[in-house]
Amino acid sequence: MICGTSQMDGAIVVVAADDGCMPQTREHLLICKQLKVDKIIGFVNKADLGDQDVLDLIQLEIRDLLDNFKFDCAQNAPIIYGSALKAMEGDTSEYGLQSIRKLLSAMDSFFEPPRRDTEGPVMMPLEGAMNIKGRGTVVIGTLFRGTLKRSDHVEILGFDQKIPTTVTEIQMFGKSIPECKAGDHVGLLVRGVKTRAIERGMTLVSPNSVAISNRFKAQLYLLAKGEGGRLKPISQKYIMPLFSLTWHIACRVDVAGGNMLMPGDHADVFLTFPKKMLMTTGQSFTIREHNRTVATGVISEVLPSILVSTSQVGKVVL
Repeated sequence: MICGTSQMDGAIVVVAADDGCMPQTREHLLICKQLKVDKIIGFVNKADLGDQDVLDLIQLEIRDLLDNFKFDCAQNAPIIYGSALKAMEGDTSEYGLQSIRKLLSAMDSFFEPPRRDTEGPVMMPLEGAMNIKGRGTVVIGTLFRGTLKRSDHVEILGFDQKIPTTVTEIQMFGKSIPECKAGDHVGLLVRGVKTRAIERGMTLVSPNSVAISNRFKAQLYLLAKGEGGRLKPISQKYIMPLFSLTWHIACRVDVAGGNMLMPGDHADVFLTFPKKMLMTTGQSFTIREHNRTVATGVISEVLPSILVSTSQVGKVVL
């Protein structure tokens, strides 16, 4: 979910007319806000099952939720009423195919092409890799920053690894292209790299443009109970999976100064990973506990690495 959201520029929040906004609706909007997906369109599904008063109430509920998360589009986001089932059945009524056409029209008018950095150093979080028989390893991802051309030298960083290589071919939608720019979803044929050496979550970057570390300082917000978060505070040696861009890893959280962080509050924290990963100042992340989001944060400082293994991350004295 977080991997997919990290590559989106806009989102459609689907709410069933017979259920209203559910806990997962709130969680998905929280992740969208945290990953700076600012353009949201609402689609009220199963609209044929409710009367107009119910639909208006759900529209207010969606707008209130957007406003609670401080989306700028809270009051002007398009809200479309429809029925996916009727549309699939070919129904031409207001809640059938007409509603899907309204949704597409709203997407065309409301979503705007984002401004992308095509001049900075290359950065591409990797979703995965595959081996093409007779050609070699192809890494797949969406270019986050910069412009990449054939024969460019790059590095693949993450999980304690630094792999230098060269891009020998670029493909997008099954066609070979001479270059790609920020925002393009591409496959890159890389020279001299074993497929098994690539892990989802590694990052392809320009040579010597960034460094990896396993220690960071961050600003963390611990979700309150009403937001689906924890009931209890955290302090030291809190270990849970951390998600950012296309990767996740076990993470130890220590609240700065040995203080206690209560649900619903912000605090400076120190993050420690068992392996070195690429994180930059301003990069957002999410912490999940038992399949629910419990905290979100932003990196404020990259700290020197320390030597620690997965089994020691909760024991090492920092």
